[in-house]
Amino acid sequence: MTERACCSGNVSAPAMEVVYDRNVHTVAYHHALKQEISLEGCSAFGGKGADLNPIDLLVMGVGSCMLIVMGNAAVAEKLDIVGAKAAVSYELANYQIAAINVEFRLPQKFSPKEQSLLEAASQKCPVYLAINPSVKVTVSYCWG
Repeated sequence: MTERACCSGNVSAPAMEVVYDRNVHTVAYHHALKQEISLEGCSAFGGKGADLNPIDLLVMGVGSCMLIVMGNAAVAEKLDIVGAKAAVSYELANYQIAAINVEFRLPQKFSPKEQSLLEAASQKCPVYLAINPSVKVTVSYCWG
C-alpha cells in the first residue's frame, strides 16, 4: 500500500525532481549534479520513441549498478575489468516488467575463483536486490 502524506511545505529541498511537461513526457532533474534527463512513456503508454522511457532507465540502472559493484570488487582484488559491458533488455507482460536480461561481456578471463567472486559481487548491487522476486532476472557472464 502506498503511504500518502500532506505537503507540509517544510520539507528540505529535494535531491531530484520530475516535471510532467507535456503528453506522456517528463523532465527529470538532479539538483546537485545540475543534470536533466528527458523521459517519455514507453510505446504501450503512448510514447513515440524519441526519448528514454522510465523502464529503459531502470533496466540500464540494473546493468550499470551491477558493473559498478563488480568493478569495486575487481579493484579490491587488483583485477582489471575496464571495458566490461552489460547488454540489458526487458520483457513486458500486462504493462509490467516480467523479465530483465543482463549479459556481461568481460574483456578477459580470470581464474574460476576470481570469476566467481566477481559474479557474486555483481549480484550484491542494491538496484538488482530491489527487483521484485516476481520479475524473472537472467544474468549471464561471458569471460574473455
